[in-house]
Amino acid sequence: MVRAKPEHPPVHRTDLLPSNLTVSKEAAVLALLRAYRRGAVLLGREQWRLFFEAGRFDKNHDVDKVTFATVIGAANRVQMARWQVVGQLQGWVSNRANEFRDTVNRSSLPPVTKHMLHTINVLGAWFRRGDVVMKDSGEVIPAPVRKLARTIMRHGMAQHRRPDLSRLSMRLDHRAGSIARPVKATQGGAVGWWVNLSTLETGRKIAVPLLTYTYHAERPGRVTNGIQVNERDGRLTFGVVTDMGEVCAKSRADYDGHGVLALDFGLSTLFATSEGQLLGQGWLKRLKRYDALISMIAASQQRAGRKPRDSRRYRALVEDVRGFLRTEVGRVLNRLVEQGKPRELVLERLDFRHSDLSRRLNAILCNCGRSIIQDKLRDLEEGFGITSTEVNAAYTSQTCSCCGYVDKRNRRDQKNFVCLWCGHRMHADLTAAANIEARRARPNGWLFQGKAAVLAELVREFGERRVRAFGPYRSGSRGAPADPRSTNPYFGGTPLAVVRSSERREASVKSPETQALVAA
Repeated sequence: MVRAKPEHPPVHRTDLLPSNLTVSKEAAVLALLRAYRRGAVLLGREQWRLFFEAGRFDKNHDVDKVTFATVIGAANRVQMARWQVVGQLQGWVSNRANEFRDTVNRSSLPPVTKHMLHTINVLGAWFRRGDVVMKDSGEVIPAPVRKLARTIMRHGMAQHRRPDLSRLSMRLDHRAGSIARPVKATQGGAVGWWVNLSTLETGRKIAVPLLTYTYHAERPGRVTNGIQVNERDGRLTFGVVTDMGEVCAKSRADYDGHGVLALDFGLSTLFATSEGQLLGQGWLKRLKRYDALISMIAASQQRAGRKPRDSRRYRALVEDVRGFLRTEVGRVLNRLVEQGKPRELVLERLDFRHSDLSRRLNAILCNCGRSIIQDKLRDLEEGFGITSTEVNAAYTSQTCSCCGYVDKRNRRDQKNFVCLWCGHRMHADLTAAANIEARRARPNGWLFQGKAAVLAELVREFGERRVRAFGPYRSGSRGAPADPRSTNPYFGGTPLAVVRSSERREASVKSPETQALVAA
């Protein structure tokens, strides 16, 4: 699946801290933010009702002009909040629509039924009460198929939490919040911007100075006349949005990309490439150190009868993990782009779990890691025009990239790969990266194939190749090495019995009769 090109000009937001806010100003901003969030929750309930009644969200639905304005304080802020809420909900439903599509593709339903389900999915008509008509034939989709679509969508929605609008950041345009460069009050050059905000009190505005820093000051692009306000761990932050459209258009024109680069993601090695590079080999050690500290603080909090999130140290460590992951992913991918100049990246479906890490840290990595990599891939596409394709990674670490023989025993350990058929030796992650690159040529990258179907196809293709076996890495009598397929369950063989170490020790001890014969 190739990522679509962005439809809107790319933007970038940097968070700045306010400088020396008075108590009254900070209280006014916090009151405005909390009122905005209360209104967002009410608007979200209204939009979900519209979604299940009409089958879609409506950012222009403005029937009640009193209730929301009473909560948020002004009609223009109600409109801003509604548009932001609809954007959040539409993004969440869009992800569920992608899962709906994958579920239908993986199913064994008849092609006609699949086509109807895909039509419902494209139209977003899972809960539409009126008739849904096929575009090509004009046929009305039957009620049982529409009921199946509702069931699939409800199941997908139940697997994920809905967006938490009570923690929404406040996004204001020039009508309620504007930003300008300082003229005189710069505090020795530390203040880069002044923000003017309207408050809940009619006619009252406040000015907030924002501290700047080197990364923000050197960021190219055009700063838009808008502001984003958020509160994290009791601290106010102000986001400044920069329009990167012209900058990205120029960088895409200057970028001379060529070829395809496949990436195998892992927590032992961050990325292994199809060109033989191993990048980020030491970052698992850093994650283990974070894991030990997070687990220790969490256990201490639980013994005291408190939640881990109540600890400031715990929250700070979680933020450090996210920052570390974002920095490493950005550093490695930037290096790949700078050195390899690829036109397309091929990746597997990402899995952020590792057996050496605790369940808690694995959950933290799963929650933030996938979005971090996707955001970086989106930045590369906007900035350089580099597309990314996702493929099915089933059995890529067990299949020989040279002869195609698939066997669980080919991968000896985390690093070593030795093919039992042809004797090909390679780093296991590099073998997986080469197989991921080869999957790009498969129909849809085998993305909608189950593991059983992928394995059946690999076994069939290997049988058709008739690859000559290589003897030194095969077991058996001299001149006639044993066929590893006879003990490979993938090929219908019988696995060798596993002998426990205790059984080996017992078998190695000689009986009294044997010891007597040996002594004689």
